[in-house]
Amino acid sequence: MKTDNMISPVQMAVLLLVYMTGSTILFVPSTLLAQSGNAFWLSMLVSGLFGCLPLGCMLYLNRRFPGETLIEGGIRTVGYPVTLILMVPYIVFMILLQAYIYFSIGAFFTTTMMRDTPVFIFNGLMAMISALTVRAGALVMARMFMLLSFLLVGVIVLVLVFNVESYHLNYLLPVLPMGIKPVFHSAYLTSGFIYGDFLVFAFVFAYLRPKEGKTATKPIFLGYLINWLLVSFTSLCCILALGPLTNEYQYPLFNISRLISIQEIIERLESIIGMSMMAGSYMKATITLFALNTAITRLLKQKDDGQLVYPLALLGLVLSLIVVRNEADFGDVLLTWPMLTFTVSLTLYIFTLIALISKRHSKN
Repeated sequence: MKTDNMISPVQMAVLLLVYMTGSTILFVPSTLLAQSGNAFWLSMLVSGLFGCLPLGCMLYLNRRFPGETLIEGGIRTVGYPVTLILMVPYIVFMILLQAYIYFSIGAFFTTTMMRDTPVFIFNGLMAMISALTVRAGALVMARMFMLLSFLLVGVIVLVLVFNVESYHLNYLLPVLPMGIKPVFHSAYLTSGFIYGDFLVFAFVFAYLRPKEGKTATKPIFLGYLINWLLVSFTSLCCILALGPLTNEYQYPLFNISRLISIQEIIERLESIIGMSMMAGSYMKATITLFALNTAITRLLKQKDDGQLVYPLALLGLVLSLIVVRNEADFGDVLLTWPMLTFTVSLTLYIFTLIALISKRHSKN
């Protein structure tokens, strides 16, 4: 691993924050709110705690095998054939995730702002820019996303603050309209949707620069906490502003930006939200492509990290146009996606267990 391409803990925390926020902030308060209603914020409490498990496993493996991905660590412990078998679902997961990210940004713009523009224009543009960024390297990507993170988080906070006059506390009642079971069901969906996608960081953490011989994990957990608070607060504000109609809108955050009206000077900030969401989706698509390229490159033992970037970006673009036909199909994907992420997370847990066992044997 080249030391001049390593990322500091703070930069890695920002990458984790923008990845988990990214395009996720568009869909969480709609599809998932329909599962638990006003009690969605309680589901976020449960899912946020659950997400600490895979994050802790990834950071432990990074400390156990510094500068190495799951593949190098797996080859050293269980051999190449077993590692290859365990990594197949992981790679399929990242390929599909990349395609869904491309589709989500295209669907957002073709249904809200530019209805007459073909969806492949947005998908293709996103694929091309993300591929160029991955080719630039991990350090360049981290530095760029540090700046874009202020745009993404700042605009979201701005919209939520400017909508204060539209909030109605009575919309939060009743707290448990359908009992406690939908809360856990929504927590399951949220855990698989928000805290399942970031499993790709098992290949990004390999570029984390050690601090005094140890991995600094506090900034990374802080970035995780900020995302959890941001998504929870955004969902809560959407309920306060839209009430029972929250589930009727595909993009609640985009719709509450239309409610802003301050002295007829500041009105309708949906264009700014659109730009920030494009930036968020771009960062998420880039990190996913970076992780996918790293995994396949290490698995095939290629020396050139940039050789497969463009073919993988093209594969994601093609799949985004043929795997999901419309938004109704994509809604079904959001509901079934958690099962795939939980299945893939088993690979992470198996590697973690193997690393723990091998460490104990080495001590003995």
